[in-house]
Amino acid sequence: MTSRRGFLRTAAGLGLGAVTVGQGMWPGRAHSAFQDYKALVVVHLNGGCDTHDMLVPTDGAYSDYLQSRPNIAVPRTQLLNLPGTHLGHRMGLNAAMSALLPLFERERLGFVVNAGALLTPTTAQDVLNGRATLPPFLYSHPEQTQFVQGWLGDADPSGWGGRGMEALSALGAMKAPLVAVDTSDNTLVLGQHSRMVSTGHQGSRYFGRADLLDEQYAWTRTLASLARLQSASPVEAEYARSFKAVLADAKEMALAQEISAEPTGTFETNEIGEKLHFLAKILPYYKSAGAARQIFFTQWGRFDTHANQRNTDVANANPDLDSQLAELANALAALDQSIQDAGMGPDVAVLVLSEFGRTLDEAAGLGSDHAWGSHWMVLGQPVAGGRLYGEAFPRLILGGVDDAHNGQRGYFVPQISSDQVAADLLTWLGLPASSLTAVLPNVANFARPTVGFMHG
Repeated sequence: MTSRRGFLRTAAGLGLGAVTVGQGMWPGRAHSAFQDYKALVVVHLNGGCDTHDMLVPTDGAYSDYLQSRPNIAVPRTQLLNLPGTHLGHRMGLNAAMSALLPLFERERLGFVVNAGALLTPTTAQDVLNGRATLPPFLYSHPEQTQFVQGWLGDADPSGWGGRGMEALSALGAMKAPLVAVDTSDNTLVLGQHSRMVSTGHQGSRYFGRADLLDEQYAWTRTLASLARLQSASPVEAEYARSFKAVLADAKEMALAQEISAEPTGTFETNEIGEKLHFLAKILPYYKSAGAARQIFFTQWGRFDTHANQRNTDVANANPDLDSQLAELANALAALDQSIQDAGMGPDVAVLVLSEFGRTLDEAAGLGSDHAWGSHWMVLGQPVAGGRLYGEAFPRLILGGVDDAHNGQRGYFVPQISSDQVAADLLTWLGLPASSLTAVLPNVANFARPTVGFMHG
């Protein structure tokens, strides 16, 4: 017979933490004041995506763009025209992302121009003159990844998604409100006191050796007994309570994978395709199971393209920008199609962001270096798409009026803060305007707390 202590040692070695703590409601419904379902899917592009080569002016400003980065600019012939004019320009989308053009044309896709980490409204001249209040650790991958996800410093490592869902929980209990899928940094869905579900995109009906969908299996019964431990010790009692929640969430995730229909979208067999396929499959389950509000967060990509941006670096297996953008676009289009076919079009919105953008000029290895603002995407029926959001498109001139680098490399200060983007999405999820500054303290520094890219 396996002792409890021996079981714990074995289970630890088998990766029991593959699904971590969540609300622990399985399979019953959560009691909530919400009468509908809404879910936000957030995709973080790791490494700082060079969106200068994603969204490009095709009018006279193209010559400035080409002069600034002659070897890594997207040729005119590889740009797809967006209908209409936007922020005073005719615009083109990198043809690698052709799968997204119909979504823009149907007003299901919008771009948030020059967004990023920002504490207060700031101009290039503020930075050059030393008057700007800069985000901490600017241009650093880990810190800027955390910052755009809502990090408030070491004293409060939570993110805007976690804090927002905690504020919404005052309106009623919610099933699995925060879900991280294959993340190395889950700041966005980290709350101040709540739990989240953390899982891999392949899912699993096994928890170590236990078959989560067979309650009579010996190892499954052993797990269940650990969740029923009674103890006067606060530490042991908290362990049992937390373990019970872990087990319940793992069971529910396994059930969602087991009984959900295959999504209808055509997902490619690559990492981002498989991640979004997983989300497309489980979203309908959670809606039918009584979830009210959810945020799903995942990360993907190798966008730190200091070299070989236009060509795959075979020696280092570093994919080029265009191939990654194509994989991303195809996966997003498949997700959108799946959500529509599942009858959940009004229920799901998608945000695609990155920790920072890249320099307008070229790096020595025909790539680009770390910079600041970049273009983000918002997608779905709840989005007022077919538009570019912002006051102006940055002038793509090295040393021009929008360049905040004293070496004239093309660093663009964000005109829209990550907190303002988050405010739009959390408001759509149901967060009252009166609660915005409690969840997003920095929005108090901006005349407009939101951007306005979501329908009502």
